[in-house]
Amino acid sequence: MRFLCFGFLFFYFNPFICQELQKKDLLFEQEFSKSFNSKPKLDVKFDNRFSFIRDNTLKTVGVKVGLNFRRKFKVGLGINQMLVPIETTTTNISGEEVPVDLEYFYFSPYLEYVFHNSKRWEFSLSTQLGFGSANYRFTNFEGKKIQLQKSTVLSYEPAMLIDYKIVRWVGIGTGVGYRLVYYKESVIKEQFSSPEYVIKLKVYLGEIVRTITGKEFKID
Repeated sequence: MRFLCFGFLFFYFNPFICQELQKKDLLFEQEFSKSFNSKPKLDVKFDNRFSFIRDNTLKTVGVKVGLNFRRKFKVGLGINQMLVPIETTTTNISGEEVPVDLEYFYFSPYLEYVFHNSKRWEFSLSTQLGFGSANYRFTNFEGKKIQLQKSTVLSYEPAMLIDYKIVRWVGIGTGVGYRLVYYKESVIKEQFSSPEYVIKLKVYLGEIVRTITGKEFKID
């Protein structure tokens, strides 16, 4: 305990450390101000997010469209859909257990901060909010899908991402994060909160337009 207290006091009162932290804070503020005062480029990417429900892998596919400010900050909106429904059971009005498919869909406004970039590599911290719904559906004797229960699902997903530009127009990426669901009605019994990993494909539309037209594609 004494060692921890001493370490804390040294860290807190050491002028050199405090000065370095102030420089980093100032640098971040300068990057933030300079980035959002510049003309952004279009940012488009497709991603797969893998998380877990019970013994099943929950795979969501999504497309994100946003704005890229000086390769430092990215903001936009994503649309995400569970790729393959998960087979489970629920209780119907008669109190009987029936087999159903769990489906999940959500919108995700996102923000990314790129803390390191080079000609091909990009390291970033990402956060996105999920606004969507989950529902149980079963197939009746006529082959029609009928919805039984439905719930609004609100989530928060922080992640650390790594992108690699393969060629001038296309890149790939990966990352790890966590899906934290902070609102879901009890009619949907599955727990969506889970660690997750990300695989994505990036399309550099600005580079494609510049290659074809010879002009820089920016948003006025």
